[in-house]
Amino acid sequence: MNIIFTILLWISYFVTLYLGVYWLLTYFEKYSEFKNEKSKIRLSEFPYVSVIIPTYNEENCIKQTAESVLALNYPREKLELIMVNDGSTDNTLEVMEQLKKRYSKRNIRIISHKNMGKAASMNKAIWRAKGEYFACLDADSTVDRNNLRKMIAMFQKDSTLAIVTPAMKVKEPKTWLQKFQRLEYITSLFFMRIMGHFDMIYVAPGPFSVYKKSIVKKLGGFEIGNLTEDMEIAYRMQRHHYKIRQCFDAYVHTIAPKSLRELYKQRNRWYKGGLINFVKYRNIFFNPKYGDFGMFMMPVVLSLYIFSLMALGFTSYFTINPIWHSLRDLFLIRFNIIPHIKDFLAFNFNINILNITFSRFSMLALILGMSFALLYIAHRNAKESIRRYGVLHLVPYTFFYFVILSAFVFIILTQTLIGAKQQKW
Repeated sequence: MNIIFTILLWISYFVTLYLGVYWLLTYFEKYSEFKNEKSKIRLSEFPYVSVIIPTYNEENCIKQTAESVLALNYPREKLELIMVNDGSTDNTLEVMEQLKKRYSKRNIRIISHKNMGKAASMNKAIWRAKGEYFACLDADSTVDRNNLRKMIAMFQKDSTLAIVTPAMKVKEPKTWLQKFQRLEYITSLFFMRIMGHFDMIYVAPGPFSVYKKSIVKKLGGFEIGNLTEDMEIAYRMQRHHYKIRQCFDAYVHTIAPKSLRELYKQRNRWYKGGLINFVKYRNIFFNPKYGDFGMFMMPVVLSLYIFSLMALGFTSYFTINPIWHSLRDLFLIRFNIIPHIKDFLAFNFNINILNITFSRFSMLALILGMSFALLYIAHRNAKESIRRYGVLHLVPYTFFYFVILSAFVFIILTQTLIGAKQQKW
């Protein structure tokens, strides 16, 4: 058993180092390009754009979200807001109607129907939207004023683009769990920027991804019933060789889950939907026809699930196993702990409780150093200070947060295998 765990551990070390070095080398290769990259807000023309906000029981945040759209630095006559009420059971529809009445001079439409899920809500809105482009905005997110100009400018610069994705940040993190997610989002923002330069983006985030409407309609709209419709549409775009890029400074601020229960609910949908979409588009996996997306990104997506399970297994083995042996030894000496107490007081005890050898320690130190380097670079990329919300949470983020996510992956994979029912939202 020890041999098996050791082999798997060193495989995980190798893959982790390989990916870390890959991202670092790619960043340095693209450094001058990233440094000189600037977003344009001056447009040659202003195409009509529809912003769609699908909602389900969002009475507490729909007002702020809608008003951030209405405050966009974009000609009013070229912008319409479509709010979709997907069978909400709270006062979401009433808040929408109040907003429409308050901003009666703006182009605002409301669609209300029975609960059908986000994808169905989006499709209804797309087929009624007047815009040449449309943006999807989750009801728990807000956008910066110049985002739409920046993103439309990218379409005008490259007519082959089908989707431009935003740069997502966590809005005003307060709890440690939200601060963990802030670090996770900032790191993902950096990776997404690199992925875009190699046509490897595999998800178009719900908070303010902008689409060319004609292409989405040509592909049949969003897939109804898919748990992660924003990921499925990105996979479908890749399969049809359409391009997706990130607007690196089109910042969208989203409310992160405050509790473990809320986080699990969110990740349950993300991870389960991601697995289902991977299986659906498995023909892209290691297929050179799809370039870096098929040969690199798809294997990386699969490895996230595999190494999450391995991380959980390693954590359990290298913590529970020594504790179990210690308890067994105590049982054999009938729990006579007096000698152990004497050794402790005399500083004569074994600190290698987790069975960490020098080679393992060296490798972990190398991986840890590289992780902090990537985290630092990611903060620079996001124009954020790593100390903005303190530094104490960096330690549990590094050592415990991803163990929690790995546990989520294990539970979710188990649920998927037994066919557990999943909610629409």
